[in-house]
Amino acid sequence: MKINAEGTDRLLKSQRETHDDLTSELVKMAGVLKANSLAFGDLVESDKGLVQETAELLERSVTGVGKQGVRVGKFRKRSWGTTGMTWLAMLVVVCVFFMLVLFMKVAPKRY
Repeated sequence: MKINAEGTDRLLKSQRETHDDLTSELVKMAGVLKANSLAFGDLVESDKGLVQETAELLERSVTGVGKQGVRVGKFRKRSWGTTGMTWLAMLVVVCVFFMLVLFMKVAPKRY
């Protein structure tokens, strides 16, 4: 099997063109990757401020919810006190009613 110089030159030229094409494609891809990474970095930096602001708002919200929880607890205690007094008043009224009915049955009738 003989390899001639013309075939070798043609093969080398084809491989060189392929190599050059791949190299230029890699350079383009590297440029796109760099641009994308820079854009992503800028996006992360802009979102960092938003995340910080959201964290501060969340902290204030948690503090506010804690304060409101204390207020609701106090209100519930006061509300239960008035509810207990209402039940006690109803019990007194029912007892007085039964005592009145019992008194009317036991006491002699006067005409």
